[in-house]
Amino acid sequence: MVRLTGSEIFVRCTSSDGVPYQERYGRRDGVRLGGGRAELVKPELQNAVLREEQSVRRIDALFRRWKRDRDDLDALRSLRDAISDYLQDRVGG
Repeated sequence: MVRLTGSEIFVRCTSSDGVPYQERYGRRDGVRLGGGRAELVKPELQNAVLREEQSVRRIDALFRRWKRDRDDLDALRSLRDAISDYLQDRVGG
């Protein structure tokens, strides 16, 4: 990667004859801008780690919300559901 802007990722590439050039990809979807279709690839392992990190952050935020007001049953239910979803994903069932 060479550079990030608000909406684009610039990637440095080298042609078959050794000439360097840049390709532009959209940050939102990772699809190349201009030219033929190409996409940036996220390895499946990174996606799994990202999903787990998001789940843990969600649980943490819901816990803090419930901790501020322990009488808030909606917050407690949301926390229980988030923990249940997380455990379902971890156990695989």
